[in-house]
Amino acid sequence: MSKENKIMSRGNKIAVTNSRLSDEQLAKIKAAAPNFEISNTVDADCEIIFGHVSKDDLARAKGLKWLHLQSAGVEHVLRPEMGLGESVILTNSAGMHGIAIAEHMLGFTLMLMRKMHDYGKLQAAHKWEYQGSGKSIWQSVVTVVGLGGIGSQYAARCRALGATVRGVVRTARAETPDCVDELFTNEQLDAAITGADVVALSLPSTAETSHIINKERMLKMKKGAIIINIGRGSAIDQDALVEMLESGQIGGAGLDVTTPEPLPADSKLWDAPNVIITPHASHGGLDMTLDFIVDRFVGYLKDYAAGLAFDKVVDRKLGY
Repeated sequence: MSKENKIMSRGNKIAVTNSRLSDEQLAKIKAAAPNFEISNTVDADCEIIFGHVSKDDLARAKGLKWLHLQSAGVEHVLRPEMGLGESVILTNSAGMHGIAIAEHMLGFTLMLMRKMHDYGKLQAAHKWEYQGSGKSIWQSVVTVVGLGGIGSQYAARCRALGATVRGVVRTARAETPDCVDELFTNEQLDAAITGADVVALSLPSTAETSHIINKERMLKMKKGAIIINIGRGSAIDQDALVEMLESGQIGGAGLDVTTPEPLPADSKLWDAPNVIITPHASHGGLDMTLDFIVDRFVGYLKDYAAGLAFDKVVDRKLGY
């Protein structure tokens, strides 16, 4: 939060819109800002909203000063029709889902490498059939596009299992993070995906990331490479992905996100070969993740109540 975004609290209301919070978690919030009333409804007196938010919520919250989303993605609240005022400070829970989602990504990776999805279908059909040799993550090359809290956690796990990990970031860094062996920028993406056994995407939805993996790039990938996507469905050209899966150029895909969502029942993606699709469920609803999210909000809330600047607010132009 920049100097001009400092706001002294007025002792108004915090609307907590997540019904899953425990009494202990709510007590943490209350302790961080004892002069605020905690409510589960959004109305004109709400100075702060924490959790999820709808267009109607924002219309009711006439005095809203700060919105903290429990999600990492913010694009839904930045749509003009949502009516989020320019003066409202926007923060999110980026990185708080890292462990849960990284485990989901790793599950996709190992299942596709070891053909577990095929064996699952055979089990359902009561068939005992060997599906041929699988692949090992050990000594494979994994390219992780987007090294935020999620991508870094996944990269670290793949590296711990013996993979050579390449990381791709938006802007160059002075040092290579411990979770990767090599670091590339977006401008070097073609080099980063060349020869990779797995290309994993953990990206926000921005103009820059839209169809960052298109047919041209899929053709540059190693034949039989696996694609994992847990960021936003818009990062992949889905029509091209279906074509590349059917041709065998892409060996498999683990997708927790699609365009649109929910994925229509008649989408060709459902029946494409070697695809595992989960319904934007990689966060897993884990209690520990909710603990992380609440702790992030509580840390910010203490600063807010004290009139201090936040470590980070969402850059609305960048979209994260």
